[in-house]
Amino acid sequence: MPRKKERKSGENENKLNPASPKTKAGIDDKEKRAYVMQIGFLNEELERFQIKCDQLEKQNKSLIAQYSTLDAEKKDITEYLKRSVSEREEELQELQERLEADQQAAAQERHALQLERSQLSQELQELQDRIQKNAALAQRLADLEELQRQKDDLMSTVENLEKQLERQREQHKDELHSLEMKVLLEKRRLEEEMESEVAAMLAKVEHLVELKLPETTRCVLQENRQLKVRFSQLCEVARSLQEENASLREHQRRLRLDTEILEQTVRQTARISCRRRKEALQLTGRLQQLQEEVQGKQQQLEELQEENTRVLAKMEALRPDRVALSAERSRNQLEAKLKEERRRRNRMKSIMQEAANTLRLALKEAPAETQEADPVPRWRRTLQNLQDLLDPQTLSCCSADRGSEPREQSLDPGWASRVQPSRGSGLGAKASLCRAGAASCSSLVPLHRSVLHHHHHDSSSERYQ
Repeated sequence: MPRKKERKSGENENKLNPASPKTKAGIDDKEKRAYVMQIGFLNEELERFQIKCDQLEKQNKSLIAQYSTLDAEKKDITEYLKRSVSEREEELQELQERLEADQQAAAQERHALQLERSQLSQELQELQDRIQKNAALAQRLADLEELQRQKDDLMSTVENLEKQLERQREQHKDELHSLEMKVLLEKRRLEEEMESEVAAMLAKVEHLVELKLPETTRCVLQENRQLKVRFSQLCEVARSLQEENASLREHQRRLRLDTEILEQTVRQTARISCRRRKEALQLTGRLQQLQEEVQGKQQQLEELQEENTRVLAKMEALRPDRVALSAERSRNQLEAKLKEERRRRNRMKSIMQEAANTLRLALKEAPAETQEADPVPRWRRTLQNLQDLLDPQTLSCCSADRGSEPREQSLDPGWASRVQPSRGSGLGAKASLCRAGAASCSSLVPLHRSVLHHHHHDSSSERYQ
């Protein structure tokens, strides 16, 4: 389209201006001189680039040899690492399975131990309750023993009291008998005295009657009053003795009742004491049995705690292996990222090599295309396509979409036009600017130098790595 427009514009100018062929010839001479100067400069650049290309090819061969050796070593190392990683993963899987099994077993054992511990605590609580009951029973037994001792003391006291009562009874009987005898003797004596006195009084009365009757009567009455007083005193003594005898009999009856009550209480306490002794013996045997069971459970608990500590120690010992395996896995991931980065760099390197080859072809074809009548030479279009290809945005798109495009692509003008069809108008504009003179063409030379410099820097950085 630009050619047709230029031709049409040229024809219009020829129609309008009859002196245009001369001016066109002058312009063509200037362009030819500029092209000759640019071709000479480009030939010099081509020779320098050819020397650099030979050097780069030698470096490329050495780098390819190094790359092949490194690739072989990398493959060996990769295979070894893969085998070691697979072995470590298998070991890790096995250790994880063992760890899970041990954890499940430990959890089951812990649950069983907790159940057993709860049962033991319940049994221990029951045992403590029984021990408290036994302590209460022992206290009651001690109280019963104290009661038995008190009972024995009371029995001995009762026996002593009974003996004392018997003695007092005998004494009372003796005293009563003696008192009765005394009373009888006194009564007999009094009777005898009274009889004697009566006889004496009768004799005296008779004598006094004979002598003096009133005086005698008065004396008799006085003696009679004395006898009555004496008799009343003796009756009081006999009554007091009878009351004392009755009180002693009542005391004896009360003592007999107390003795019977104490004997009944002693028999009941003896039966209760015998029964409590049997219960105490049974509880003592049960307590010994429970103590033995508690000791056995404590031994089992200590064994399970030791087993738990061994399992925890084993888990702690396996933890560094797990950390090492995780570190190995992270290293493998980093190696994969490094491989991906190297693949990206190789892709960029291939793109740069293709760009250099295209530039070399363009520089070789430049002298031949100077003879063509096309105002925009093919090598200039190729350089423009190469510039578009090496655009930073294009490179970033290629690096971002490194897996979506084919690995090798040609750099011909048709492919460049397919990749970026919207740049066609810009190519024509740049070509028209390049026709203005050598100054515009010389602006393309730093582009080639920057491309080769970038390629040389990339190869040197790879050789350094």
